[in-house]
Amino acid sequence: MEEELVTELSGALRRLIQTRYSLPMGGLPMGEFMMLQKIRRWQVEKPDAKGIYVSELNQCAYVSQPAVSRMLRRLEEKGLLERRTDPQDRRTTYVVLTEEGSSLLAACQRQMAELAGRVVDRLGAQELRALVDQLDRLTQAVQEERQKMSVE
Repeated sequence: MEEELVTELSGALRRLIQTRYSLPMGGLPMGEFMMLQKIRRWQVEKPDAKGIYVSELNQCAYVSQPAVSRMLRRLEEKGLLERRTDPQDRRTTYVVLTEEGSSLLAACQRQMAELAGRVVDRLGAQELRALVDQLDRLTQAVQEERQKMSVE
């Protein structure tokens, strides 16, 4: 019974992850979309900054530095961001969203907000809150048990 339950849980989580990748992201891969979101957040949180430095993106990304560089190049080729050299330190580069990048991101965020609203309407805020709490407990339990396994 336990093995069957774990298999069902794994399948449900896999389907949820696959669904996440089908969300409206303007035709962008998830990593590129998340990179645009990080750049936008930086611009909102630090409106006086020129942009976000590539070194900052490298630190917060969950991929290698070369992967970040490739992703930035693809986004730049699509016209969604610009890389600029810092005039006070020509060795450093920062990134800003273009108007097209900002528009695409805003449209995707509106679509996601509409989708989220529909899901809340369908399931109810209380049920979703309980689900989030359960998923957090599951995540914590898996992490703790995995950690015990690597120690043993």
